[in-house]
Amino acid sequence: MLRGFAALWVVLAHYVPHWNDRLEPVFVPIPNAFGIYAVQLFFVISGFVIFMTLDRCRSVREFAVLRFSRLYPTYWATLILATLVSVSLFGENFWLGGTMANLTMFQEFLRFPHLDVVYWSLSLELAFYLNAAWLFALGWHRQVRWVVVVWLVGAGVWALALPVIAPGQEPVRDWLALLFALDFAPYFAIGVVFFDAMKHAWSPSRVGLIALAVTAEFVIHGWSGLAVIAVILSLFFAATHGYLRFLVAKPTLWLGAISYSLYLIHRNLGYQLLDWMHAHGVSVALAIPIAILSALLLATLLTYGIERPALARIRSWYRARERDGARQ
Repeated sequence: MLRGFAALWVVLAHYVPHWNDRLEPVFVPIPNAFGIYAVQLFFVISGFVIFMTLDRCRSVREFAVLRFSRLYPTYWATLILATLVSVSLFGENFWLGGTMANLTMFQEFLRFPHLDVVYWSLSLELAFYLNAAWLFALGWHRQVRWVVVVWLVGAGVWALALPVIAPGQEPVRDWLALLFALDFAPYFAIGVVFFDAMKHAWSPSRVGLIALAVTAEFVIHGWSGLAVIAVILSLFFAATHGYLRFLVAKPTLWLGAISYSLYLIHRNLGYQLLDWMHAHGVSVALAIPIAILSALLLATLLTYGIERPALARIRSWYRARERDGARQ
């Protein structure tokens, strides 16, 4: 459910400012940069879900298959679809090298630009998964408290060691930050600690880890970061402790189900559709709802036509392979 609301907020935070900044003024409150805060909520959810997944996995290979089946088929489908539509319908130039690099999902590690700006968060997700994998291989994923302490202290030291940054600017994402997701470590860490607490119950030490995450975010992003992490922490606490149960319904569950596809497909094609409608005299009051509904429809088709079937087939193949291996 939270994923769905977060993805929809990102859509609004892209479409409304795009029309206002590049086409014509919009006389409504502009969500603008606040869309990144929804992505930070994604990171908290990932921290929770990934350590829950590790708790159920029997091997690093199984973890890799589960993550691959969840991420890559939908990512490839949205990237290829967006590229085809952009080139064939909207006259965009095709960049073979950039497309091939982006198909790996490791384009930022390879120092290629993202073909869609929203892919920046996938680099952080991949870094988190890779670190979770080696922690799992060593059995350290069970030492949640020590792992989180080292990670958050490292993130704070990294932020303090940076050259002086102008107010409002983000820390530069160097290799260290990229490999260990340091600039957003507090959000992933909150999710990890929440999973540990939901499994073993809250304790003073776990509350202390949450306080350490909040402190690390303050060190990295200052007072604005402190305000954001306080809101996200409150939201996640409310969701995991049943206080948002009244929001659970078929529409919100559907929105959560399509959130990944929606996040991946909405921006570039949405911008191009908005530009086209503006050029043909469609008013903003009609254009933005049309773009949102189009993104929701396309995300639904991708989720139930690509994501769900591919995930089921890959995982079914893996289970069959493991059964065959066990018999030999």
